[in-house]
Formats: sequence, structure tokens, C-alpha cells
Amino acid sequence: MQTLVTGGLWSTAARVIPQLYTLVLLIFAARYLGASRLGRQSYIAFVELSVVMLLTAGMPLSLMRYVGETIGAGRGPTVRSLARWAWAIETVAALVGGGILVAVAVAGGKPTGAWALAGVAATMGVLQSVPTAFLLGAQRWREASIAGLAVGTLGTPATVGVLAAGGGITGMFAVEAAASIAILVWTSLLAHRELVRVAPVVAPDPELRRRVVRYAGGASLGTVLAFVVWRRSEFFFLQRYSSYAQIALYSIAFSFVNALVHLFEAVIAVVTPTVATLYGAGEVDRIRSGYGRALRLLTLGTLPVTALSAALGPDLLRLLLGRDFRGIGTILVVMMITFPFVPLQKIASGLLHGLGRLRFILLSGAFAAVVNVGLDLILIPRWDAVGAAFANGGAQVAAALPVLAYGSRALGGLDWRPGFLLRAVPASAGAGAAAWGVAMALGGGIAGVCAGTVAGLGALAILSTLLRILPAEDAVWLEGHLGMRLGGRVGRALRLYAPRTA
Repeated sequence: MQTLVTGGLWSTAARVIPQLYTLVLLIFAARYLGASRLGRQSYIAFVELSVVMLLTAGMPLSLMRYVGETIGAGRGPTVRSLARWAWAIETVAALVGGGILVAVAVAGGKPTGAWALAGVAATMGVLQSVPTAFLLGAQRWREASIAGLAVGTLGTPATVGVLAAGGGITGMFAVEAAASIAILVWTSLLAHRELVRVAPVVAPDPELRRRVVRYAGGASLGTVLAFVVWRRSEFFFLQRYSSYAQIALYSIAFSFVNALVHLFEAVIAVVTPTVATLYGAGEVDRIRSGYGRALRLLTLGTLPVTALSAALGPDLLRLLLGRDFRGIGTILVVMMITFPFVPLQKIASGLLHGLGRLRFILLSGAFAAVVNVGLDLILIPRWDAVGAAFANGGAQVAAALPVLAYGSRALGGLDWRPGFLLRAVPASAGAGAAAWGVAMALGGGIAGVCAGTVAGLGALAILSTLLRILPAEDAVWLEGHLGMRLGGRVGRALRLYAPRTA
């Protein structure tokens, strides 16, 4: 359990903090570049990340899985051979990926230097997948995360400095390329040290390689489908049917929402291994109970975040970004409408992975991808970034509903406690209305956003107490867990939101 908790915390940090770095950089880039140039930069970065994702595909996940299994079985020498083999494969993929972006630069992509440097970063990104996957498979959570976090901490202010000095789009990619090289070197050294420890000699295992390839094949299909629904595939359609300025608006709103999603990764990241362990032990009742509680608590957490973000997020982003981004408020509100479905979909998929129901995950992902592309073609040519937001939201709902329904059926039904969730809706809506009203009364600006936040949180606390939005057993569970970690008062305070009989 301690390993699981530690891994979840490091996994969460490795996902949340880079998202915050990205959001900070987008805000500064918006100020220095303006909407159109920021849109161009975002598009190049999106193409770079897409190349890395599609060329690594399911190999990192497969490698991570079988490294863990092989080390657990005490066959360390075969791991070292597997790592060498994976390095050879990803080296070819890295050269292909970098070559694609450099070819765009040679063919006239503007700015030329930015496309070429993005090619360098893509090459490093593909190569980095090998040592990172090995470290994760060996349960070296800290080592797998620390390099990216440390380099990001230095690279973010460096990028801001380059922008302030007039380095523009090319300067941003120069910093990224240097950071990617540093991360690759760092993680490779850490992985090599761990390889020497667990595998002092090399023992090739062709059958293990074949198993890795087979698993990677299925995982790759899931990666491609996830790319369409969850990775800003709307950029391609915006670049074709709209403008770079609209790409910039969509990119910042998407990054804001994505940062909020990652706040819930501490719950989501541990679902699959926990479910798999309990399923193997035949503890279906415990899975049903824990999964139902996770869904309820995620819903109770996401509803207030949705209301407050929709109420104050548009003003906050307009304040941070400037006049070029006046249209971002509508885009953000549209995205927040479907925000609660995103963490629910992720935790439901984690359940199905733990139960081994991979086929349904792929089928639902394919359905959502078709919905996404269809809505992109219909909505983006007419409504630009707003249409992209509606399209992505529709696809996320299409991805979430089937896995939620199937997950419930696979466990023989769930107790959602709908009465409590229905009480959370007016509590969250009231909090959002209070936040928006106070912010508008003060004319917006930083004072309005700050006062609105205080008013919204205060209204949420009062309404949650009056409506008793938290089921009694969930309040007791939270008191037991949070009380140990954050102090008894925090755990007991949560019982104010539960029925008095708790």
C-alpha cells in the first residue's frame, strides 16, 4: 500500500506540475506573441507532441508492464536485454519523428528554425520513452519524475526570459530542445544505474520480446483513439478551416481545463493496479464499494470546480491574457459544461483495465473518436474555436457514458446515492452564482476575481452544510483517512456536510 500511495503521489506531481508550467508559459507567450503568433507556436508544439505520441504508441506502456513483471519474477538479466532491444527500436522511431519535422522546415514551414528545433525535441522525446518506461516498470517513481520536474522548473523561467528578450517562437523551441536533451541524459543515467543493479548480466529472451510487441500492438490502438478524443486533435481542423488566432484561444482554454483534470489524478492513477489486485483475490464486493465511493467523491469534487471555474475563469483568463483574447470566455464555459465527465471517464476506464475488459475500452474509444471527427467537421468551419470546444465536449461525453454504464454492469450495479448528488448540483450552482455576482459587482479585474473566489467558497461551505451533500459513510471514510494525514479537525469538519446521523 505504501508503494501504491507513493507512486500515486509522484505520478500526480509528474502530471500536474508540467500542466501548470504549460499554462504559465501560454499566458506569458500570449502577452509577448499575441494571439496569431501564439496560435502558430501552439500548432507546431501540437504537431511535435503528436509525432512523439504516435511513434512511441503503446511501446512505453508495454515495456513498463513487462519490465515490472520480469523484475517481479526474478529474471533481471532479461530486462537488460529488453531495454537494449527497445532502445534500438525507438532510436529508429526517433530519427523518423525528428526527420518529419525537419522536413517540414526544409519544405518552407515557418518559422523554419522553430520547426527544426521541434524536430530535435521530438527526437529526444521518443528516445526518452525508453528509460522512463523502464524506471516506472521498476517502480522507481521518483527517478522517473524528478528529471522532468527539475528541468521544467528551470526551463519555464528560461523560456519567459527568452520571450522577454525577443526570441519569439524560435526561442521557445530552442529552450525546449535544450531541456529535452537534458531530460534524456538525466533519465538515461538513472535508468542505466538501475539496470546495472537489477541486471548485472544480459540474457536475451525472444519470447519476452514477442509478448511486448503483441501487447504494444493492442495498446497502440488505444493510444491512437485517445489521441483523437483527449489530445486536441481539433488543432488540425482549426488550422484547415479557421486561423492561428482561434488555435491560440482553444489551446489556452484546453490547457486550463486539462490542468483542472490533473488535480484529480491522485485518485485516477491508482485505480487500475488496485482493482487488478482485488479482482485477482476475488474481492468483487470491495471493488464495488470502493469504486462507487470514488465515483461519488469525484462527482462531488468536480461539480463545485466546474461552477466556480465557469463563473470566474473567463474573467481571470482575460485579465491575464489581454485584449487579443477577449473571446476565450465563451470557449472556456463550453468546455466546463462537460468537465465532470472527464475524470469519471478516466476512472471508469481504469476500472475496466483492472478487470481486463480491454475490448470494450477500445470499442468505446473508437465510437468517441468517430463522434469527435464528425463534430469537428460540422462545427469548426462554422463556429471556429467555439465549435471545437463543443465538438471535444461532445466526444468526451460519448467516451464517458458507455464506460460508466458498462463498468456499473460489470460489477453488478453501483450505489451512486443520486439523492446526495442531486443536492450537490444546487450547492455548486449557488456557489458559482455567488462568485459571479460578487465579481460582476466589483467590475471584474483582480479584485473581482479574488472577492468572487472568497464569496463562492463561502457560499459552497454554507450550502453544502444546509443541504448535507455528503453521504454519511463517505464522510466517515474521509474522516478516517484525512484525519490521519491532515489532522483530526479536517476530517471532522467534513462531517458537517453529511446527515447528522453520521
